[in-house]
Amino acid sequence: MPTLTYREAAARVHRSRRSIRRWHLNGMRMGWEVREGQRVRVVELTVLLAWWRQRLRNDPVHQQRLRAKKAAQAAAETFSDPISE
Repeated sequence: MPTLTYREAAARVHRSRRSIRRWHLNGMRMGWEVREGQRVRVVELTVLLAWWRQRLRNDPVHQQRLRAKKAAQAAAETFSDPISE
């Protein structure tokens, strides 16, 4: 299972390292690994992505953006180009 450091995890989900640290403090499971002779905190990729998806599902702003995108797609399908018909 691939593991990511704070920096790699933050880049993967487009968040800051502070966010990853806050997620860890709020319960995201992380472990330790030795890289280049130093111990670093790491998170498994599957754990990180599951945590991130859960945060998006609970984010009202993200949900509003999804609803707006779906409405725009439905409107585009409803008002198709009359010239091509």
